Amino acid sequence: MTKTPQTTSRKSTAAKALPLVALLALAGPGAVSPAAASERPASAGSSFSGDFAPGLEVVGQGALEGDAPYSLVKPAEWNGAIVVMPGRPNLSGTTAQWLIEQGYGVIGYDLSDGWDLVQDRRNAGAAVETFTSVAGSPETVVVSGRSQGGLATRIIADSQPAWLDGALPMCGGGAGAVSTWNYKLDTAFALRELVDPESPMQIQNITDRAAELRAMNDLVAKAASTPEGRARAVLAAALSKIPAVDPVSDQEIPAGDLEARTDRYLDHLPFAMGSHVRAGYEQTVGGAFSWNTGVDYEKSLKGSGRWSEITAAYQAAGLSLAEDLQTLASAERLAANPEAVGFVERTATFTGELSVPVLSLHTSGDGAGTTADDEAYASVVRSTGSAPLLRELYVSSDGHCTFAPIEEITSLQVLFDRIDDGRWGATSPQALAEVADGVAERSELELGGQRFAKVSSTGTPARLWDARNWGSYTG
Repeated sequence: MTKTPQTTSRKSTAAKALPLVALLALAGPGAVSPAAASERPASAGSSFSGDFAPGLEVVGQGALEGDAPYSLVKPAEWNGAIVVMPGRPNLSGTTAQWLIEQGYGVIGYDLSDGWDLVQDRRNAGAAVETFTSVAGSPETVVVSGRSQGGLATRIIADSQPAWLDGALPMCGGGAGAVSTWNYKLDTAFALRELVDPESPMQIQNITDRAAELRAMNDLVAKAASTPEGRARAVLAAALSKIPAVDPVSDQEIPAGDLEARTDRYLDHLPFAMGSHVRAGYEQTVGGAFSWNTGVDYEKSLKGSGRWSEITAAYQAAGLSLAEDLQTLASAERLAANPEAVGFVERTATFTGELSVPVLSLHTSGDGAGTTADDEAYASVVRSTGSAPLLRELYVSSDGHCTFAPIEEITSLQVLFDRIDDGRWGATSPQALAEVADGVAERSELELGGQRFAKVSSTGTPARLWDARNWGSYTG
């Protein structure tokens, strides 16, 4: 779906916006614009306070469902497009500033506690309604979020709302929540059973979040303290395909440098297991939604692409890999609540059916959710014949969502060009570098340097779970 902008071309430079802090200060907590109050009622389920910044913008703040705060800005020379930004309630950061500078409207809102992804999805629609009611009807709408907001962006695209024209999910949930949390469980289970089977870490059905976090961190520390524990951390990391990217160079650590690679696995393990998020999400969905009943861990490890590294780590530590595999095979397994699994299937896994362009962006060194998630997403999208609507971009960087502004902005530019032109432009690293150069030339903001890159395939997660699997888990 391609729509015509109202005024300024999106490919031209609009008048500069005030700094966001100054803009939002103009819409103080009690200030209500007469125009917004009398002519443009806020949408149901939201509230609004704001004002017109004379000659410059419409700015406002309010709350959506679940008291999720939002902020919105409409430039005076609006180009008719808006970007909805789940997870950015204050519109802080250079990317939002650049959008306003270039004539885009923006509205950002806070995400839910406890991973209430249904609320996060609904609030995207409420954000569009709110922007429309207080600032005018957009001609083009893009949703762009990171991490939990990136998963919410994928869920929104999968739900195919009529108002959506494109989506840019960043570093979030391409495998869907069932698959993602199953491989996180696999990593936590292997680490606990092999490093300290007496650990109080529950892994699922978490009753005390603080105690679970202490147990998880203690377990990782214990693994890091001995050669045997480090070898077992290598095995556990392989089940989530945790990457090993150097935080200084942002390049993959060579396969021969096992010690350095193991250090990165250990650094990523707490985020990779994700107990801090699982505890709240279990409450939201009504119970344990991950399981490992029937899982063949030897098969999973041999298919991880890390088998030679695991065997080398075990040999260096003087451990028997066969004995540890037998320990995992005989350990008591963890079952899920089928009703909770069904809820997560319906609300946070994917059909793969797309109706608008989706462009994803991911770092190569994301320990919270690896590039294998992107391969999982591409798999389900291909299965529906929607592959022409999908492109996946990568940045060579260690960490979760560690993008430079130029990388986010370049991706937005590529997506808007696809919406305008009806076809994708080139998305090779070289082509993206050229787009980034053009973006930088049109702005005086400090955007950083681009690091677009190709990444080596790591395959999909061992336990894919999408619409093709719905209803098949029975306990």
